[in-house]
Amino acid sequence: MRRDTAPGWTLPLLILLAFAGAAIGLMLTSYHLSGGKAPWKLFQAACGTDGSGCTEVLSSGWAVLPGGIPLAALGFVYFGGIGLWYLVVGLANRRGRFWQGLPFAAQIAGALGSLFFLGVMITQVRAFCVWCTLSHLINFTLLFVAWRAWPRDDGYSNEPARPSPRLAIAGILLTVALAALTVQRIGVAQLRALTEEANQYARTFYQDVDLQRYLHLRQPSRPLAMRPDDPVRGSLAAPHTVVVFSDFQCPGCRGFAEFSERELLPRFGNQLRIVYKHFPLAPECNPGMAQTVHPQACEAAFAAEAARELGGAAAFWKMHDVLFAQQAALGQIPWADLGSQAGLDGAAVADRINRRTTLNRIVQDTQLGRNVKIDHTPTVFLDGRPLDNWSRIEVWQGLMAATPVPPLPAPLPTAPPAPRSP
Repeated sequence: MRRDTAPGWTLPLLILLAFAGAAIGLMLTSYHLSGGKAPWKLFQAACGTDGSGCTEVLSSGWAVLPGGIPLAALGFVYFGGIGLWYLVVGLANRRGRFWQGLPFAAQIAGALGSLFFLGVMITQVRAFCVWCTLSHLINFTLLFVAWRAWPRDDGYSNEPARPSPRLAIAGILLTVALAALTVQRIGVAQLRALTEEANQYARTFYQDVDLQRYLHLRQPSRPLAMRPDDPVRGSLAAPHTVVVFSDFQCPGCRGFAEFSERELLPRFGNQLRIVYKHFPLAPECNPGMAQTVHPQACEAAFAAEAARELGGAAAFWKMHDVLFAQQAALGQIPWADLGSQAGLDGAAVADRINRRTTLNRIVQDTQLGRNVKIDHTPTVFLDGRPLDNWSRIEVWQGLMAATPVPPLPAPLPTAPPAPRSP
C-alpha cells in the first residue's frame, strides 16, 4: 500500500499562492510600464496615492533587467509558470517525483532570489515596497508548502508514475508560452511608450514658434516670379504669399487643396494669398519629366487654364475644385462635363483642351519649378521659402506672425514651346 504524506490542502494552496504572486507581479509590471501614471487601485491601497517607498524601489536600477524588462515581469512569469504547473500537472507520486523536482528547483532558486532582493531593498535602495515584500513572503510560503507536498510514500506502488512525461512537457510548454507572451506584451508597451515620447517631442518641436520661424527664415529665398493674371486665392494685399506647385492627379496635391480650404483660408484669409503653379508629372506639358506618372495631369492642367481664359481667376478656382473632387475619375468623365460642373461652357473648355492653347504657359510653370529644384508635388513655398511641414497648422500659426518676406517681382522668363508629338 502507498502511504501519501502530502495533506489534501497543499495543491489548492500552491495554486492560490502562485497566482497571487503572479497577480502582484502583473500589477507591478503595469505600474512600471506606465511610468506610474496608471497604478491599480489595489497598488494605491498599500502604497498610497504618492507611491511612498514603492515608487523608490520600482524606479531604482535594481527594478529593471537588461533590455528594459521590469524585474516584476520576471516575477509574473515565475509565479504564473508555477501556478500553471500545479493547475495543469498537479502533484507527483513517488514514481513521478523527477517531474516534481522541476518546479521545486525553480522555487528554491526563487526563494534565494527573494532573499537577495530583500537584502537589496534594505541595504541598497533603503526604501520599503509593500507589494514587493509581500511577493517575497508568498515565495517563501510557496516553497514551504511545496516541501510539504513532496512525495514521501514508503514504497513503489503498482500505479503508473504521475505526472506522465506528456503532461509534464505540456506544463513546461505552457510556462514557455507565458514567458514569450509576456516579453511580446512588454515589447509592445515599450514601443507604444517610445512612440508617444516621439510624438510629444514632435508636438513640442512644431509648437515652438520661434524655432519654426528660425528654420523657415534661415532658408534662402527662391525667385518665384508671378504673372499679373496668375490665379490667386485670398487677399491680394496679404502680407504673406504662398506658391504651390501642383498636379491635379496627385493625391497629396488634393490634400493641400483641402487643407488650404479647411484650415488656411478660414484662419489666415487676410494674411496670405495662395498662388497656383502647374507642375504636372507628365512629359507632354512638363518636358523635364522622363516618364509619365499621371497620364491625365496635362489635360487637367489644360482644363484649369481653359477655365481661367473663359472666366478669369474665379473660374479657374471653380475648375480647380472640380478637378480635385473628381480626381479618381479623371479621364473617364468627359472634359466638357467637368467644365459644365464648374459653371462654364463645357464645349468651349473641351475645345481649348484639344487645341492645347495654354501649353506654353504650363511649360513656363514647370520650367520655373525646375529652376527652384522641385522634385515632388505638392511643393509649397511661403514667402519664397520652401515649407515641407505644410500639413501642420501649428507651423502656420507660428509663421503667420513672422515678418513677411514678399517674393521678388521679377518678370517671368519666356520658355521655348515644348516639342509636340507628330
